[in-house]
Amino acid sequence: MLAMWVPELPFQLACARDAALKDRPLAFLNPESPRSPVLWFANRRAKAEGLAPGDPLDLALRRLPQLRVLDPEPQTWWEAQAFFGDFLQHWTPQGMLGRMGEALVELSGTGRLFGPPQDAAARIQRELDERVGWQSHGGLSLSATAAQMAARLEHRIQQVAEGAEASFLAPQPLARLPDLAPRIRSRFHRLGLRTFQDLQPMPLPMLCELMPERQAPKLLAQVRGEDRPHLPLLTEPIGSTRTPWRLDPPRLPEEVTMASWSLHRLWSDARSPRKLALRWWDVDGEPHHWKAEPEHLLQPPLDLARTVEQAFRHGATRRLLVRQVELRIHWGLGRPRALFQDPRSQKVESLEPALARLRKRYPGHPVRAGWDLAAEHLETVYAKSS
Repeated sequence: MLAMWVPELPFQLACARDAALKDRPLAFLNPESPRSPVLWFANRRAKAEGLAPGDPLDLALRRLPQLRVLDPEPQTWWEAQAFFGDFLQHWTPQGMLGRMGEALVELSGTGRLFGPPQDAAARIQRELDERVGWQSHGGLSLSATAAQMAARLEHRIQQVAEGAEASFLAPQPLARLPDLAPRIRSRFHRLGLRTFQDLQPMPLPMLCELMPERQAPKLLAQVRGEDRPHLPLLTEPIGSTRTPWRLDPPRLPEEVTMASWSLHRLWSDARSPRKLALRWWDVDGEPHHWKAEPEHLLQPPLDLARTVEQAFRHGATRRLLVRQVELRIHWGLGRPRALFQDPRSQKVESLEPALARLRKRYPGHPVRAGWDLAAEHLETVYAKSS
């Protein structure tokens, strides 16, 4: 996969509009501090002069008189990020946008159109420069973490060979992992665990004692370069809803109408659930968590709501009052799509509203996409033939 990074994208956009801003120290003003203006973020030249985000504006100008302070334009930045995603769709259907100017795309299977991944990455980079003038860097690796770290080396295209991911990542500091919580990073620092190589030989049970157990396998795969995420579709909007329900007054578990409440949430959106997680808290603050299995998400809303209620009843065994419930749903089919797919399946995303209407009309019957039924049919055929 290919990690693309457009460094300092907001500043590149500003320099494209005004050529006089190039090679100058720049900073954006924080819009949330009108009374005492402070810097929101600064470019590299400004940071090299000792400026940092959060510095008072008057002190920054006194220290660096040639500093050019710009008004922020978040709408322009998000439109540029959206264009970045649209641009990458011409090269691959699968990918994911990250922070501003960052993207991770899957190039496997595109060789018939664009050649080897190294050539395709160079063409993407060259066309991005020719069309909008953005300077970018790329990293190629089977590991998502290795590809992202390679892009940060700021070479044109940096490739990490298969099997060399762990040695490449070994000297990288753990502070470069954006998903690592500051509290866990501080704990690792106190224990002398500061780089990837410090965690690579650690057994999983030992790592689970130092951080939340559910997050440990993902972190271990990242530091070893073994993470191979299945990227979603670039055309699929990243959508999720978090619905909290505060029970006032708190209730016993059997008094919580979990099925009807979750059913209303499942029917209020026209998309299909891709991930579903339920959390609840007792009156003493004890948290509980349940995550739906993939086979549960294929059920019709009526059955899925009953499954959620059964999971809640099964997990709420402390016989204490429940004070808050939260349902987190990631929407969208989340179906992998190849570059050379069957034309009949290209409109599957547009069928989501129709699927939702059918589910509402026939709540007791499963309504499933055709590709899912076809996959089940193939499995039946293979089972019979074997």
